[in-house]
Amino acid sequence: MVIWQELQRYPKHRYFVESDGGSLVHFWRIPTTDDWPMSSLTERLQQGEVLLLDGGVSTEIRRRGVALDKNVWSGLATKTNPDEVLAVHEDYIRAGAQIITANTYSTARHVLESINLGHESKMLNLKSVQLAQQARDNAAGEAVLIAGSMSSMPPLTSHREVAIDGHVESSYQELAESLVNAGVDLIIAEMMRDVENAGMVIRAAVSTGLPVMIGFSAMMADNGVDVRSLRWKNTDDTTDAHDFGEMVDELKPLGGLAAGIMHTRVEDTAPALKVLREHWSGPLLAYAETGKLILPDWRYEEVSSPQQYAAEIEGWIRDYGVQIVGGCCGTGPEHIRALRQLIDSLDR
Repeated sequence: MVIWQELQRYPKHRYFVESDGGSLVHFWRIPTTDDWPMSSLTERLQQGEVLLLDGGVSTEIRRRGVALDKNVWSGLATKTNPDEVLAVHEDYIRAGAQIITANTYSTARHVLESINLGHESKMLNLKSVQLAQQARDNAAGEAVLIAGSMSSMPPLTSHREVAIDGHVESSYQELAESLVNAGVDLIIAEMMRDVENAGMVIRAAVSTGLPVMIGFSAMMADNGVDVRSLRWKNTDDTTDAHDFGEMVDELKPLGGLAAGIMHTRVEDTAPALKVLREHWSGPLLAYAETGKLILPDWRYEEVSSPQQYAAEIEGWIRDYGVQIVGGCCGTGPEHIRALRQLIDSLDR
């Protein structure tokens, strides 16, 4: 027998779950009049406002002692360590973040299937967004938007740089629909570094009607001059790095409210922003990674201090007109607090 149940935990939104008495069959959210922040977000950017994202979510969860899975990274933390995930979101809000990112970077079905948990994708995404909403209710003193993350990530033990095999396209469409149904305010397409994969992610995100920010990941070519799409696995994957400008040109017709550079070394971010500015006419975003990655523990050492990182961000705002800033892997609430102070000083 199918059971219909309305979830009352979050009174600002109406959730319905369809189940067969035990296992989840489907869930969705009934939209409200506040569901679509496209106009307000666009207006704030058009007025020249600089908006503050959060910092690294997965690496901050790890820094607090939560083990990351070898295939799905932080994707299971929502299920195994919800209190730590909630605390990370709350701390970013208290540090001044105006946009926080739900822990959905690695919760697409095609990633979770690597550990035989593909069937839990919808519920993990719903729970991840609910934790972000709860953090907003608990800690926000001003308006805070919740972003859903959609990434290029395959299972981490895959030889692939990005997810392109099998039913990935339908997996991304399911993820996008799950995020909008769960109540995110916008979607960030993260680590876009391959035309085929990024096309699938961006098309799925844009199809929801929500604002979409596109986060490209880049690196300097061996000649130290050209900017290429990021590669980091150094495996036998035959996917080539792209000329960065050409990749942006190929993907920009798909749409997006803003685009920028993320999960890119601090020293490579400015050259990538320069190229992006030449190929993208809309608002720019930037949130770099900082530090030296230590595997297999996913720790970051030699991380830029909050003051050093804020100084870099200030340069990107001044030189390239970046309007959406934050942090990626290696950054934490202290970096976001320093960025809040920087942005406040720019407004004076």
